[in-house]
Amino acid sequence: MRQTPSWRTMVPTVTVIGLAILTACASPPTRFYTLGIEAGPTMTGSTAGPSFRIDVRPVKVPAAVARSQLVVQVNAAQVEVREDDRWASSLPDEIRYALIAGLSHQAGAAGAKTVARNGDVPVYQVAVDVQRFESWPGSHTLIDVVWDVRTLADGETLTCHSVVSEAVPDGYQAVVDGHRRAIRIVAAQIAKVVRALAASATDSPLRPAGASGKARNRMLSCPQATDGVETVTDRAVARPEE
Repeated sequence: MRQTPSWRTMVPTVTVIGLAILTACASPPTRFYTLGIEAGPTMTGSTAGPSFRIDVRPVKVPAAVARSQLVVQVNAAQVEVREDDRWASSLPDEIRYALIAGLSHQAGAAGAKTVARNGDVPVYQVAVDVQRFESWPGSHTLIDVVWDVRTLADGETLTCHSVVSEAVPDGYQAVVDGHRRAIRIVAAQIAKVVRALAASATDSPLRPAGASGKARNRMLSCPQATDGVETVTDRAVARPEE
């Protein structure tokens, strides 16, 4: 005669099966990424007592990627939103903080989230509008940016357009690293313009406060393409009215 299993033998079996089901249903861990740029030497010997300051305004990004999750391209007409791969902060903030760090080191000036208005120190305001922010795992990343540098003293503005593409291997960390390198290149271009503006400001005296007239006739131009990197720059200078 067949014996019916007792509850004492069934409980361990049910427990093992339940644990197996819970393990299988457990969600994978969420991974967080940042675009923070590693610290490096500044263009000047010291950042103490900077001769100018940089004010990076809040960054604009396309609505499709303005989310906490990474958005990667599947093909030209389809994207995938990665629920388990996320930015440590909002993407606009990630780009802005990376630019602040890059400009602080490459322009050799103080760059902060907010800049105190000190009349004795020239302030250069940087505005960034990201047109495209594409991630192609195993292929490349692409960032298409329109940015401008404005001199608060006289309102003189230089607007440039940069498109930077970086080849990347497979994997989402590689995608983030590709965007980090691209932003470092854009930061270097912006820093070059800021340094040129600051240098030209020291070559000629500042206008007295409240004085009218045309801004100084400075020769402004956008940085040229970097070797080995797909970078496009367009020159557009807006000068204040008389």
